[in-house]
Amino acid sequence: MATDTTKRRLARTLREMMATTALEHITISALTKKAGVTRNTFYYHFEDIYSLLAWIYEQEIIVQMAKYAQITEWQKALRMLLDYIDDNRSFCVASFNSVGRDLLEQLLATVAESLVHRVVVDADSNLPKPLTDDICNFYGLAIVAQIIQCS
Repeated sequence: MATDTTKRRLARTLREMMATTALEHITISALTKKAGVTRNTFYYHFEDIYSLLAWIYEQEIIVQMAKYAQITEWQKALRMLLDYIDDNRSFCVASFNSVGRDLLEQLLATVAESLVHRVVVDADSNLPKPLTDDICNFYGLAIVAQIIQCS
């Protein structure tokens, strides 16, 4: 089975299981059995359930938003993120309310800061690094706070 296909199968299975079971109660044994793969296959691709969850968000959000992270397109990237959260509300809330809450907050912070960084660099690539970092940190955390408040 191809690597990408296996990862997607595990991701799809985790999403299905999270619809009825809290993330912290999903075992790798139950996940792999339902996905029809071995535990070794799971561990070949992921360190644990949380790394699978992070991979899902990376594929479904970060990769998709990257093409819009420019000064003229940043609104599309933010809208994409908000639409994703709205369209996948139960999955996001289940992630947020699980033991993986910190993971989701860190992921959102990474996404938001990356988006802001690309926009800032696109707007003025000559800004001093400390100022760029401060702007990215401030606006990145503000975006995350708004997203969490809406969840």
